[in-house]
Amino acid sequence: MPVAALERVVDFHATIAIAADGVLTVTERIVVEVEGHNIQRGILRDFPTDYRDRFGNRVSVPFEVLRVRRDGAPENFELERLRNGERIRIGRGYVMLQNGQHVYEITYRTARQIGHFPDHDELYWNVNGSGWTFSFDHISAEVQLPKAVPATELRAEAYTGPQGARGRDYRQMIRDGAVGFSSTTPFAPHEGMTIVVGFPKGIIASPGFLTRLGWFFSHNKGAGAGLAGLALMLGFLYWRWLLVGRDPAAGPKFPRYDAPKGLSAAAVRFIDRQQFDDRCFAAALLGLGSRGYLSIRPDAAGYRIDPTGKQVEFLPGERAVAALAPTGGRWVGATYDASVQGARLNLQQELQQLYEEKVFSKNRDSLVGGVILGAATISAMWLWQTAFAMVAIVALLVVASLLGFYRWMPAYSVSGRKLEDEIEGLRQYLGVAEHDELSRQKAPPKTPEEFSRFLPYAVALDVEKTWADRFVIALGAAAVAQAVSNWYGSSDTSTDFSVGNLTSSVSSLGETIAAASSPPASSSGSSDSGFSSSSSSSDSGGSSGGGGGGGGGSGW
Repeated sequence: MPVAALERVVDFHATIAIAADGVLTVTERIVVEVEGHNIQRGILRDFPTDYRDRFGNRVSVPFEVLRVRRDGAPENFELERLRNGERIRIGRGYVMLQNGQHVYEITYRTARQIGHFPDHDELYWNVNGSGWTFSFDHISAEVQLPKAVPATELRAEAYTGPQGARGRDYRQMIRDGAVGFSSTTPFAPHEGMTIVVGFPKGIIASPGFLTRLGWFFSHNKGAGAGLAGLALMLGFLYWRWLLVGRDPAAGPKFPRYDAPKGLSAAAVRFIDRQQFDDRCFAAALLGLGSRGYLSIRPDAAGYRIDPTGKQVEFLPGERAVAALAPTGGRWVGATYDASVQGARLNLQQELQQLYEEKVFSKNRDSLVGGVILGAATISAMWLWQTAFAMVAIVALLVVASLLGFYRWMPAYSVSGRKLEDEIEGLRQYLGVAEHDELSRQKAPPKTPEEFSRFLPYAVALDVEKTWADRFVIALGAAAVAQAVSNWYGSSDTSTDFSVGNLTSSVSSLGETIAAASSPPASSSGSSDSGFSSSSSSSDSGGSSGGGGGGGGGSGW
């Protein structure tokens, strides 16, 4: 047998004394057989202090070496920092050990090793660690509690073997206030014993919430930076909202029976929503139709748009839309049409030039500042190697906050607020149901002309169904159909006119515009992703190599 095979740990015994405050004082008595091969000057003992919890957050436990002895006398040692813990290098570089057995005693102090659960507390402790390069003839451990807890109230078990194994090669001894473990079989290199001792709550002081919070942020600076950055971003955005994002006070609310002077249906929607969408385009088309400039005939696949030859005075944004009805007319469907896209873009640009920064401001500079702060926050968390779960939570809060302020930051000017008051009054007129109308005696008479004239504005303000229902009650379905028949042909071909078909047909015009103005995608793709996670605790069943303590060792 090679000489190296004789170098081993003959006996490894750990005495673990738990104080009432949860601090552990551990004395490891390690008997090694030295043959001058791997052990020449002394031994190395590695102790892990830095972990990642099941969410990826950093966890760091204190570790302090109190004394080291060899063969009953104090021995020289040095601490070396490892990637995830500390290494105790025992011995002197110029002193060679004699062959034979040597007894090392390492006493150290550590804390934050007790698990606190709803119904009990426990120590889940890796006695020797699975990182040793030597075999072990025997491993044993004794856990001493700060009080003489009756043996009947203690729970003890252990696991033996390589990392993750659940071997049961041990004996246990329980007495009041203490539990002992002793192995019943030798261990190969990288094998060990992990013990679990459960005891009633109240024996060991449980750290409070603020204490745990302090530990968390002291070890996870990226998480602290993320929350601080999020708070800074929210504070900045709120400050900017106070300065520029609050609307002037609204005027008195009452129904208004005419559209704001000089505003097309598209402009009314753009100002009311403070942004452009496809319903702006649809409202512009309907507005030109209701004033007799063009006719719109829906069919199963799209819409036919034809000029009538009548000349009208274009309202803001309508000239760009009128280009869709050349002399020969045009059919618009769900397939891409460059002319529709161009007309839509021209309408959007004209509305923005006329009303943005005059009637209302999007306050984009404030939002850009928030985006910069949010991006800097997430970047700092990545640089500090923050747990992905924490980065994801903060990133989600950043995005949600930016989306919220994107909606809240736009604000009307003083003149814009007055214009919006008029639009709100028009909405009251168009959107109030017949049985809820409080000022029917003051409202204009319900005529087919009134219905046709304001249908584009009702579409712009999303109240077209209520508007149509009122006139069906007052005039009848046939009269409502006749009111728009000269410029809008419903897809309903039945003898019983359906206002639902009319309003849904009008509403779908915006969807058709969206499809016709969107070019086909140049490519498509998909990706599959998956993840797995694992966790262990004594409650769900432990294993060798789990818990605190552990590490490994070798010679030098």
